Amino acid sequence: MFRAARKLPVMKTLLTIVLALMCGSTAAHSLCSGGGLRVFPHGSTIGSHPIFVLEGYAKSQKVITGLNKAYSIYLNSGKSKVRLMVRNVYIGQYRLTQALLYPEAELEVGQQYTLQIDSLPHGEHLTRYNHAKDEYGPVTYNVVAANDDQSPILSSRPEEVGKTLENPGCGPVSSVAFSNPAIDESEVIVMTTVKNLSSGKETTYLILPDSNKIRVGHGMCSGAFTFDDTLEYEVEFTFMDAAGNITPWSGERIRFTKPTKETE
Repeated sequence: MFRAARKLPVMKTLLTIVLALMCGSTAAHSLCSGGGLRVFPHGSTIGSHPIFVLEGYAKSQKVITGLNKAYSIYLNSGKSKVRLMVRNVYIGQYRLTQALLYPEAELEVGQQYTLQIDSLPHGEHLTRYNHAKDEYGPVTYNVVAANDDQSPILSSRPEEVGKTLENPGCGPVSSVAFSNPAIDESEVIVMTTVKNLSSGKETTYLILPDSNKIRVGHGMCSGAFTFDDTLEYEVEFTFMDAAGNITPWSGERIRFTKPTKETE
């Protein structure tokens, strides 16, 4: 018992040293991928007037800022190409950038379109996981005759439901979770604006809800929002579906404090 008890601090010290060496070297980012592109909507069907959100992580952020400049982006049905126009670019606070896109022309119902980007840099790929085939493949959408003109309906007002503060590796996970009351026939993404009440700085980013929660913050490798020494913040949410219908925020913003105690 005595010898085992003496070994625990030694093992803990060795683990701390190993993590410090890993996190202090360029090899640290082997714990995180070097880049990647992610697309909204996640599903395989869209209407004829959809919106898209393309997100770039780490080195892939330069693809987002270069859309329709260095990198043309469009939908290809095989018989026609429909260019995607950049409506807005949102820059996250921790290694994330995204573009809100819309097609320059109406999509043809019954056609399947593949999302494509020309002249991608070496090592960049625009793919997504196909659960049915258990493999990665092209990003494709089937256009259906859906006339979605209904904005997301809110069953209640969002409210804070929890905080997370963890340190699983080379950096903390820090976020505040809010309830997601949006109800809609199609996928919903949340335009989230966070204000630092000390500096007055505001950041807006489009967040994909995690189940029934909207998580405001960041993970070990990336995130839309970071928290500095300021304790108090405020947030508002605008809900947008895959057809571009919007339910704007109304009333006062929600005040919240950053996580300060590690989650067990």
